Amino acid sequence: MNEGWPKRWWSAALLAAVLTGIVMWDVRRAVGILTEPVVDRWELLGLCVGGTVFALLAMQTAVRAVGLRRTARAVGSETRVDD
Repeated sequence: MNEGWPKRWWSAALLAAVLTGIVMWDVRRAVGILTEPVVDRWELLGLCVGGTVFALLAMQTAVRAVGLRRTARAVGSETRVDD
């Protein structure tokens, strides 16, 4: 189940931030489409579905980063935790 996930909390947090940036770009583009006189509904639908998928991935990755940070703090593993 954990295969393919980042093993350090900071790399998971960085990945979550990148995914959030992609979602913000999708939202900005969707707002731009809605301000046009003729709305391309298929492009808007694609951005909404894609943005939703990336938002869910960002949330899941952020939860994973929090779990890894708590584990690193509790166990005192080789990952340095700045308090």
